[in-house]
Amino acid sequence: MMQGQQSFDVPYGYRAKAGLIVVGPNLNPTPEICRMLPNYVQMRETRIHMEPAVNIQECSKLSEPLGAAASVIAEGMVSPIIGKRSAIAFACTAGSLVGGPGWDKREIQMMEAQSRGIPCTTTATAAEEAMRFMGFKKIVLAGPYIKELDEKFRIFYQDSGFDVLNVVGLGIEDLYEIGATKPSQAYRVAMEAVVPECDGIFITCTNFRCSDVIEEIERDSGKPVVTSNQATAWHLMRLLGINDVVEGYGELLRRTPRTAGA
Repeated sequence: MMQGQQSFDVPYGYRAKAGLIVVGPNLNPTPEICRMLPNYVQMRETRIHMEPAVNIQECSKLSEPLGAAASVIAEGMVSPIIGKRSAIAFACTAGSLVGGPGWDKREIQMMEAQSRGIPCTTTATAAEEAMRFMGFKKIVLAGPYIKELDEKFRIFYQDSGFDVLNVVGLGIEDLYEIGATKPSQAYRVAMEAVVPECDGIFITCTNFRCSDVIEEIERDSGKPVVTSNQATAWHLMRLLGINDVVEGYGELLRRTPRTAGA
């Protein structure tokens, strides 16, 4: 047998498969989340349409196609031959909480009704679970959004049991402009949002490129950081039963065990 032949004899995704449902114009969720997962997790992606205006009206339309999207992506993740460790996430923060507390749980029900038995999550759910895992009670929110969405975020997480001390947004409504933001902008808005008495920082929006500055923000602010993409990767690993330590993207992905089922 040729050296290394054994690795060629197994199908892609035999250890674990993760599926992302991504908003059509978004540039950053898939590459950022891929970087944060172990290399043996095969990533799959499907997309749903969104007009490139990040406001309450457009974000409220994103729930309807989620069931069909989960059904499509599940087709490539359910196999009688390949292992069954699979999970699906709706990788959009505003779209998974714009309707208020419980909106994300309703979306999960819609996805799981058509996901062929694959567990599902949303970014809003993942962020809430990740912040609880980190022991956050008093939080600040930082992101690219306009004020009407900042208020939706404040209400959602306040009603979920967190004390939201500050919310700072860049005031950007155009989805393409959000996708083109630089990590330095994420750093600045996070440092503007942080207050001494908070337990941690939540940087919102899966299309807001910030994975490269998580550790810099944690070092300079003295506070742990949860971001939308980082939390989504963390929750996918939790659903998959993966307890690997992932370096380079903040304390959340280093801290284990994230699941007792690994």
